[in-house]
Amino acid sequence: MFNRETGRQFTGFSLIGVVNTLLHLMVVTGLVELFSVHPIPANGMAFITANLFSFWANSRWSFRAALTRQRYMRFLVISLLGLFVSLLTISVSEALQWHYLAGVLLSFVFLPLITFLAHRHWTWKILD
Repeated sequence: MFNRETGRQFTGFSLIGVVNTLLHLMVVTGLVELFSVHPIPANGMAFITANLFSFWANSRWSFRAALTRQRYMRFLVISLLGLFVSLLTISVSEALQWHYLAGVLLSFVFLPLITFLAHRHWTWKILD
């Protein structure tokens, strides 16, 4: 299951994830600080920007696959499920009376592997 090609894909996916996180932060803080956009719509615009970048970059480098509408819709579903998992881990950590950053840390540990596998086996699966 985890061969050399999968390792290359996971490495690319992880590096793009780091760049993507920085892109999201730059967009949201730029919109809020430079253009006085309210943080909620700024975060929404940052999510869209980062999501489109991540799809493009992972299609090009990690999975070397064509950009298609169907593939992007799959990518978006997994992205939104990832958001749900993040919110769930924070909720669980709060219910257990842990510090909220414990939930964030759990997301950072588990989410990349979960989303990578979902994307590899569904988003970038060969589409007929």
